[in-house]
Amino acid sequence: MIKFAYIKNKTLFFALNHPGAKQEFDNNIQSIKSALKFCNPPECQAEDIQDIKAFVTHTPEKVFKIEKKEPQIYPERAKGNFAINIHNQELKSLVESIQNIIKENNATPKDD
Repeated sequence: MIKFAYIKNKTLFFALNHPGAKQEFDNNIQSIKSALKFCNPPECQAEDIQDIKAFVTHTPEKVFKIEKKEPQIYPERAKGNFAINIHNQELKSLVESIQNIIKENNATPKDD
């Protein structure tokens, strides 16, 4: 029913989403005004509200549709067939372990 509300020039404006809601609001506007005069909420103490008005906004509501994205899976193109020409033994063993991992991944069947 109420989309949003704001205060401008000592007037409290209500934006409604249906003409029937505005008609109902207009029928009850005196009750709302007297209730605000009688019991002013603490949030509104700083504001001096003199009048209340309502209008119908005809802008459609924005619907945020969140699509679940499937992760993109690409087939592994590396086969692990490459020469290792590294003289540093520590780096060479690291590259060999990577090569073995690639070969093991290619050897195991994939569940699709």
